[in-house]
Amino acid sequence: MLGKLMKYELKSLSRAFIPMWILAPIIALMLSLSIRGMVAWSDSPIGRMSIVNAGNGMLMAVMVILFIGAVMGLLIMTVVFVIQRFWNGLLKEEGYLMFTLPVKTWELVVSKALTATLIACISAVVGIFAAVILAVCSTEEVIRSLAMAWKYFFSSLIDLNPIFWLNVMLFIVVTVVGMAKSIYHVYAAMSVGHLFQTHKVVGSCVAYIGISITVSVVSNLIRAIMAMALPDDWVYYWLYSPNGLGDTFGTFYLLYLLLFALLEIAVYHILTERILSTRLNLE
Repeated sequence: MLGKLMKYELKSLSRAFIPMWILAPIIALMLSLSIRGMVAWSDSPIGRMSIVNAGNGMLMAVMVILFIGAVMGLLIMTVVFVIQRFWNGLLKEEGYLMFTLPVKTWELVVSKALTATLIACISAVVGIFAAVILAVCSTEEVIRSLAMAWKYFFSSLIDLNPIFWLNVMLFIVVTVVGMAKSIYHVYAAMSVGHLFQTHKVVGSCVAYIGISITVSVVSNLIRAIMAMALPDDWVYYWLYSPNGLGDTFGTFYLLYLLLFALLEIAVYHILTERILSTRLNLE
């Protein structure tokens, strides 16, 4: 049943996101080709003598702003839909239908969290892909620089130790889990805010801030305990200077971030599920 719930969520969200996922790279390609054309025109003898050349810099700046606006719009749209789908789907009128389904409350929460995480990951990848298209297709200098960087990176792969690849994989996992943690954080805050008799939106914002402060205090407390328990060199290299992806201490730090994020998700999930199961007051 969890798979069916996720399929329903994906089908509902895809109608809004697929056009944006397609448009973002297209806009990036169009802007990059326009910038490349303006640069070529400015470098030509006619272009240097033309009055049009004076406005090329401003036009390129406007195009970059438009591209940034498109990418930011995609990210903002992702955040808005994550909040809206949970708020309207489980805490308002649509909740009457969702809670009549023959599924458990935890399945409703997990389906929305997993779907939102998947949508957020795809949106992030699309944003990065669009930025790469803009960079690659803009000027010859950028293309040559990226080619040299890729050649250097490819030639250095054989010199990298297995810890590097382990840390790369851990970094990707930590990033995805971090997205899920952020989504669950919002869900927990909205669930707590819904307990308020009035001003539920304000209550959700206050709950979000309160949870953030609590997590920060607990995290700092754990780090302080580790600082007292671990040797001094471990404290410095692990807790305060995790800079190298090829460093073993970097692996420990990434595992620490992963475990702490999973712990947060577990707490947020239990809090959200308990409120929806026992204290839900649909509007």
